[in-house]
Amino acid sequence: MKRVLGILGSPRRMGNCELIVKEISARLPGPVELSMVRLVEKDIRPCKACYRCLTGDCPHQDDFGAVLDAIVAADGVIVAAPVYLLGAHSSLQRFLDRGLQFFRRIEALSGKPAVGVALAGVKDGEGASLLGVENFIRGMGMEVKGRSVIHAALPGEALLSEEGKDAAGRLASAFFAKGARPAENPSCTQCGGTYFEFRGGNRVYCLLCGARGIVSSEGDGVRLATTAPAHSWRGPESRKMHGEWLIGMKEKYRRDRDRLKSIAQSYAGGTFI
Repeated sequence: MKRVLGILGSPRRMGNCELIVKEISARLPGPVELSMVRLVEKDIRPCKACYRCLTGDCPHQDDFGAVLDAIVAADGVIVAAPVYLLGAHSSLQRFLDRGLQFFRRIEALSGKPAVGVALAGVKDGEGASLLGVENFIRGMGMEVKGRSVIHAALPGEALLSEEGKDAAGRLASAFFAKGARPAENPSCTQCGGTYFEFRGGNRVYCLLCGARGIVSSEGDGVRLATTAPAHSWRGPESRKMHGEWLIGMKEKYRRDRDRLKSIAQSYAGGTFI
C-alpha cells in the first residue's frame, strides 16, 4: 500500500484544498493510505538563521521535525495551498524557511513524487501562487510530477467545476507514473520550470533554479535556451555541494567574526516599532 501525505496550506477545514487533496488521493491507482497535515495548525517557528541545523540540531523545539519526518516517510506528497494576494499561503514559505535541515535528508527526499495545486478564487487571480507551491516541492528535492491552478472561491466549488475534476484526474494519473514529466514549451532547459524574470533585451532568469538564458522567436512561438547556474541547489549532487558551501560559509564567519562585528557595530541602535 502506498503512503500518501497531503500537505494543506489553508486554515480552512473542509475547504477546497482539503477536498482536492482527498479527490486526487481517491483517484490514485491501487490501495492508498492518505494522511494529511494542516501546516497552519502546527507550531512551525521562524528560522533563527543560526546555521546550527547544518551540522547539529535545530534549537527550536516545535513541530517542524515531525512534519519533515512525515514527508520523508511518505511514498508521495500532494501539496495544496490557497491564493492570498497573488501568492501561495505563507504557511508553505514558513516551512521552507527552515529548509537548511533538508540538506541532511537529501537521499530520502530526492526524487520523491509530488503534485501541487494552487486554489485561486478568480480567474487570472493566481499570481505567483503556483510558483510558490512548486518551489515548496522542489525546495525539498522532490520531483514535480504535475501541477495545476484550480479556480474556486467557495468551499466545495473545486469539485463542482469540470476544471477541478479534470485537474484531479490528470494529477492522479501523473502521480506515480514512470519517467519525468513531459517538458512544457517554452520552459527552462535546466529544470523544466516556466517562471522567468526578464532581465533586459532577450535575457531571462529562471526563478526556480537560477539558470540564465536567452529567449528568441521560433515560428509562431518562442525558443528558450538556458545554461546551468554557477551556484544551484537543484539535484542531489548540487544540493550536497550547496550544503558544503553553507558549512564553509559558517566557518568563514567564525574566522571573520570580529571584523564583521566591528562593521555592524557602527550601525547599532535605531528605532523599532
